[in-house]
Amino acid sequence: MTDSVPPESPRPAEEPSGSDPWAAPAGAAPALAAAPAPSAAPAAAPAHGAPYWPPYPVAAPVPRNGLGTAAMVLGIVGVVLSLAVFLFWVSWIPALLALVFGVIGVGHARRGVATNRGMAIAGVVLGISGLLVSVGAGVFVVARIQAVHDERRAEADAARARADAAIEAARQRAVKEKELADAQRKKAEAEQEKAAADERARRLPFGQSYTYGDGLKVTMAEPEPYVPRGTVYDLPENATIVQVKITVVNTGSEQVSLYGSGSPIVKDANGAPVFSLIDGSGRMKVLAGSLAPGQEATGLSAYALPAGAADRFSVEFSYGNGLQRKNVLWSGPSH
Repeated sequence: MTDSVPPESPRPAEEPSGSDPWAAPAGAAPALAAAPAPSAAPAAAPAHGAPYWPPYPVAAPVPRNGLGTAAMVLGIVGVVLSLAVFLFWVSWIPALLALVFGVIGVGHARRGVATNRGMAIAGVVLGISGLLVSVGAGVFVVARIQAVHDERRAEADAARARADAAIEAARQRAVKEKELADAQRKKAEAEQEKAAADERARRLPFGQSYTYGDGLKVTMAEPEPYVPRGTVYDLPENATIVQVKITVVNTGSEQVSLYGSGSPIVKDANGAPVFSLIDGSGRMKVLAGSLAPGQEATGLSAYALPAGAADRFSVEFSYGNGLQRKNVLWSGPSH
């Protein structure tokens, strides 16, 4: 349902098209007089029918000085760190950043967007200096490490050489000791063989001779039956009486003593000692005194071998001094 306009209400007058809505009403007097125009050219009036706004003041752009400042600070940090030689591995990072930021800061200063050109250049210089010092410190540390490594390797080589020399010396010493031990063993074996050969040489049948080292030659003649004369003491019953004749000759160049070699030791077939007989015939001779070079002496004695042990017997002749004393043993049948 629409409301109708009362007939008594007046209808508003229609405004002509193209009229200015901001113009003063018709018939109204102007409130103020027009101001004089300025000397400068007036601003362009807005187009007819468009609203007009007065211009606002525009703020000046802020300088972009952050990179230059950061470049200088990082350059200082890089130089300080690079002076500590052991920190060369980390000092190049702020130095490189200082160089990069400094170059960018100088570019900003050239374009007029930054005002700290000097700080940016200082960052570039400090960055380059920090990098150079860091590289130099790195080269020094690497060279020092290499020198220490070479020294240690030289010491290790010297120690290895000393160890090898000691091992070689020990090996040679062991070889010499082995050679010496072998020589001593061979010498002992030779001496033992010589002693055994000499021992065999001093085990003789009746009628054979043996010569001692000093030239004394001793010979036992073949046993002969012996007939006692005169008084005989303790003659065993059914005993076999034999004569033992030993002749010694000094074939050496020095005089020899027969002390302790006058009476031989006689044993029967059972190894029991047999004592010499004593009669009044005067035929018994005992080796005594000494012999000059070329001199000869003979000892003569008789022994009664008991029945049952008279088929074989042995005669032992002993000569020498101390450990050099040796015996010669003859053995064989009694007839």
